[in-house]
Amino acid sequence: MTSRLRSGLLAAATVGAMTTVLALAGATDESPIVYVAKPLTTTMLIALALTTRDPIAASYRALVVAGLLASLVGDVLLMLPSDRLIAALGSSWVAHLLYLAAFASRASLLRHRSTVIGYVVMSTSVLAMVLPAVGGLLRTVIITDVIVITVMASQAASWMLDETRSSSARLAAVGAALLVASATLFALDRFVQIVLMRDLLVLGTYWLAQACIALSVQRPAPPTLRL
Repeated sequence: MTSRLRSGLLAAATVGAMTTVLALAGATDESPIVYVAKPLTTTMLIALALTTRDPIAASYRALVVAGLLASLVGDVLLMLPSDRLIAALGSSWVAHLLYLAAFASRASLLRHRSTVIGYVVMSTSVLAMVLPAVGGLLRTVIITDVIVITVMASQAASWMLDETRSSSARLAAVGAALLVASATLFALDRFVQIVLMRDLLVLGTYWLAQACIALSVQRPAPPTLRL
């Protein structure tokens, strides 16, 4: 991918994200603009990963693209007038599972247990606040997704600790952490208490996360030899 195309796709995703947030912030009902701008933003990130000329591995790119596609399905489901929360969370679960598979293809599974401990503590705290407000199938779906996203983020962090100089590993770890932040803010706003500047914080961290993961597909440049 040329740097111009890469920059263009990122710019288009940025415009789409900003348009979505502004449209949501300025409307009491779902703005028609959101139905175009929101899926377009994620689509631009899919194109970014899909058109990368020198991926770190074809299988890694395939898994990341599949995860972004699952995320796009979740984006669309959350926009529909009827409540499709369980279906959207199911799509999110699939996306996180695909990202986990991508990160696990680059490093041994959860070699650094310290990353697991940190994420488990945070996830348990969030569940303690959210679960009293939900029940039935939704409760099961939330618990399942939290488990998957916790393992996924832990694996990304573990990969980064394995390859401290790899820009792909760093981008994956940052992206996974931002996905956790976005999911946490979404859950707290939906089930516990309204989060101020919800659309900016939830969608901002979400798309930054997806952008980092899409960018992690690019093979890192070889280190320069310093004499």
